[in-house]
Amino acid sequence: MNKKIINIIIKKLILFFITTGLLCVLLVSTAWIPKEAIRHNSLVSAQYLMQKDVFFDAASGINGSRIDRYADSILLNIAYHYDREYPLRSVMVSAYYFTPSQDENANFLDAVKDDLGVNRQYLRYWHGSILFVRPLLTVLSIRGIYILHAILLILLFSAFLVTALRLRQRAVALAMTLALIFTGIFFVPLSLEYTWNFLVMLAASLAALILASREKPVDFGTFFMITGMITCFLDFLTTETLTLLIPLLIILKVKKTPFKEAWKSSLYRAFCWGFGYAGIWAAKWGLTAIVYRENVIPYVAEHIGERLGGDLTGVSGLTMITRAVTRNIFCLFPLGYGGAGAVAAIVIILAGAYIAYVYHVNDFDRGSILLFALIGIVPFIRFLILHNHSYIHYFFTYRALGSTIFALVLIIACLTGEKGGPGSSPGKRR
Repeated sequence: MNKKIINIIIKKLILFFITTGLLCVLLVSTAWIPKEAIRHNSLVSAQYLMQKDVFFDAASGINGSRIDRYADSILLNIAYHYDREYPLRSVMVSAYYFTPSQDENANFLDAVKDDLGVNRQYLRYWHGSILFVRPLLTVLSIRGIYILHAILLILLFSAFLVTALRLRQRAVALAMTLALIFTGIFFVPLSLEYTWNFLVMLAASLAALILASREKPVDFGTFFMITGMITCFLDFLTTETLTLLIPLLIILKVKKTPFKEAWKSSLYRAFCWGFGYAGIWAAKWGLTAIVYRENVIPYVAEHIGERLGGDLTGVSGLTMITRAVTRNIFCLFPLGYGGAGAVAAIVIILAGAYIAYVYHVNDFDRGSILLFALIGIVPFIRFLILHNHSYIHYFFTYRALGSTIFALVLIIACLTGEKGGPGSSPGKRR
């Protein structure tokens, strides 16, 4: 290993530890907000959440519209119980009030109404979104936060669309639009759990689009490491691959790097994202073990085992693996919208195939198509590896297929000679 590589590794490790420390300090600082400052909006939020079941369909009978308020209630419950006297411990342990005799919405309401103490921990995640949620609860209820999230999603998407069109990246603009539509973006702001990864993905995609359009070299390894860290910090294990794959697809499309170099750089960027994601997760467990003064690995290992292959459903292993994929696919819009939706999906597929065949050019970029296809397959690998989790939570994990939709649009764009970028021109048509 040469000196240059060693220096790069050292710099990234230093940045990793600085970022981890900064995120931890910022999250712990929210514990200093007095409980009294968030009590009113916590109570209003709990009453609002009680108006619905912990799981409900925003559109009747549509699995892809199912909203998860179970996780939201737990998150608010944890946020409410941050302790000013023991800020670091309360943040690391992430404890909340629980009783098995009622659902999480009712538990949260009782916790706030009767000022009940904690009796269960949820230490395996950072719950980093509390960094934003707890301060927001001083001025907004959960309903206001949902509305704020919807506004932020619209603003980020609009900024991305305008930037992509200004840079003449029409295929990228279309790919993002269709990826969001097919994954039911209109339901995402109705659950905190769903929103964070889409906010990170859109922000990272906008940054990737701008950076990739510049001639000046960019350290995308650092970019993806930080993106992976933020994803893990905020996420509740929902659609984490979106924040890696869509920005990666955008960079590959804009930069138009030769295949040999592109696949190597893609592996490097994916490794950096994975290091950031897994590294900060491991840091959480290590810090918690130190603060909690207990070995948390058996607890963490148990839950990892459940998501990799545990049996919480009574369904056979092969059936679960198969349906982990099919359940997710059939939540996509319009596939999950009954017979009419299935017909519409077939029409869309045939239209895409028709455009790719009739308007394809002779000199299309086979290397880019191969890379786009490989990246588009990753969500399916994710479903297979985490098949228990993907089978049970298919109604939100299906949105990871947004990167597959994005990749398919870029493949059609390559086949039809859509180049994009300043000074580009379409290839010779067949």
